[in-house]
Formats: sequence, C-alpha cells, structure tokens
Amino acid sequence: MPDKVVLDSNVIAAVFFREDEVVSKAEKIIEESKTLYTIDLAIAELTNVAWKKVVFGGEKVEIVENALDKCIEFVTSVCQVVRSAELYDYAFKIAIEKRITAYDALFVATSEKYGAKLVTADVELAEKVNDVILVR
Repeated sequence: MPDKVVLDSNVIAAVFFREDEVVSKAEKIIEESKTLYTIDLAIAELTNVAWKKVVFGGEKVEIVENALDKCIEFVTSVCQVVRSAELYDYAFKIAIEKRITAYDALFVATSEKYGAKLVTADVELAEKVNDVILVR
C-alpha cells in the first residue's frame, strides 16, 4: 500500500455511508496509508451525497446527518485538506487534457502535486488517469 494517498469524495462517502461494495477495500487503504489528502471540495461533495440519500434515497435524516458529521470530522481532523484555490489552474489544464470534470481534475492535481496515489471508486476516472487505486 502506498504511504500517501488522495481520497476522492466517493471513497470517503463509501466508508461513512457504508456502501458495501467499496467500504472494506477503502478502509484497508485508509488504515495502511500514512498520509491522507483530500481537497476542500470534498466537504461540499459529501454534503451533497448526504442530501441525495435523504431526498432521493428516503433515508432517515438523523442517521444520514450522523454519518455526514463523521465524514466531515474525518476530513478535517485526519486528512490533510488541500485548498482548491492552490490547484485550480493546474486542474483546469488536466480537465481539458484528460476530458474529465474540473471537480475530478482537482483530485488528480492534488495527487500529482503530492506524489500520492489517487483512491477513487469512479471507474471512468480511473480509466483516464494514471496512478489510481480503484476501489470497486
């Protein structure tokens, strides 16, 4: 397992919202990696995942809210949070070159800047970039 990884929002969500197909592999990577990075955008994306679970998934607000609180606590206390403003210009170039969203490109740019493997559950993203660990 690599010493340094960048956690995509979908991996963090999988762990805290208990998405079974991803959670055990993601937890193992998190436990075995020494340095965990993510970007500030992850907080907005995790909040959006929680909203979808309540509004479209019919899950109980209290349960989802509790999981979201744990997600955000993990991001802010365990991960090194990289500001999107530091990488937007490089991420923009990556997004155009790889034909991926700017959101995904921010995670890729973080991975490249810190020499860390990107951990994602996004199959399409994993097919378009290097140094990715796909948790599926």
